[in-house]
Amino acid sequence: MPHLTPLTDEQASSEARPLFQGIQSAFSLVPNIFRSMGHAPAVLQATLAMDKAIHTDLDPKLRELAYLKASQVNHCGYCMHYHSGLGRKTGLSDAQVKDLENYERSGAYSDLEKKVLRFADQWTRQGKADGGLVADLSKSLSQKQLVTLAATVGLANWCNRFNVTFGVELP
Repeated sequence: MPHLTPLTDEQASSEARPLFQGIQSAFSLVPNIFRSMGHAPAVLQATLAMDKAIHTDLDPKLRELAYLKASQVNHCGYCMHYHSGLGRKTGLSDAQVKDLENYERSGAYSDLEKKVLRFADQWTRQGKADGGLVADLSKSLSQKQLVTLAATVGLANWCNRFNVTFGVELP
C-alpha cells in the first residue's frame, strides 16, 4: 500500500497540472512516481529537469545499464519495470537486462559496459566509486560523460529510494 497517494489530474495543484500534462504528452500516461512527486511540484520539476539532463552526452545503452544496476541494487521493482523496457529500446539485449546480478561473469557486456555497471554498483552501495575505476572509465568516457554517468546513478538512487520508501505502485 502506498504511503503517498498519487494525485489525480483534478487533485493536482496549478503548479503540478502543467507538469502532468507534459508527462502525459511525452509518455501517453503519467506514471505514479510523478503523480506522487506532484505533492511537491518544485521537486517534481527538478526531477524532470535532471531526467532531461541525463539524456545527453552519454550513450543511451550505458545510461540505461547504469540506471538498471542502481535499481537492481536498491530492489526497486518499479524502476526495473520501466527501465527494462527503456533499455531494450536503446538496444540492450534480454541477456543484458537479465544478467545484472552477475554482470562481472556474464558475457553479455563489453568491458566498458562492465565498468559502467561497476560504477553504478559502487556508487549505489558505498556512496562513491573507487578512484581506480573512475580513472579507468576516464580512458573511454569524456569528463562530460563521467558527470552525466554520475548524475544518472544519482537520479536512479533518488527515484529508487523514493519509490521503495513510499511504496509507489505501477503504473
